[in-house]
Amino acid sequence: MPFADQSPPSPSFGAMTTAPVSPTRFRCDVFPERDRVRVAPAGELDIATTPHLDSAIRELLESGFDDVVVDLAEVEFLDSTGLHLILSLDAGSASGGYRLRIRPGPPAVQRVFELTDTLDLLDFETPARLTRRIWTRS
Repeated sequence: MPFADQSPPSPSFGAMTTAPVSPTRFRCDVFPERDRVRVAPAGELDIATTPHLDSAIRELLESGFDDVVVDLAEVEFLDSTGLHLILSLDAGSASGGYRLRIRPGPPAVQRVFELTDTLDLLDFETPARLTRRIWTRS
């Protein structure tokens, strides 16, 4: 057994080590405002957390709110399940007697809307063009 009693090598001088970044624990805050309600999920909006957002919004609609803003500002990650929920809520607003608006998220979240060509389908609070990322080649 060669090297059996040797300790693992130590990092070389100048090597950088970083602590792993853990995602924000999911939460869904609700802010009733004068004539609307703002629902602000935070953390990862994925297959595990999307049902919580869906339930919160459905409960608000059932209790009489008819103007809902989904604030994506603190969403760190959006998967296809979260995208599907937003698109379903938007489709439901067309026939369901409520208004749905989206407050844009960070660039990584907005990129999901760009890649799926759904950015212009949704009612963003700020013009969608301002949330688009401009790509240039060097």
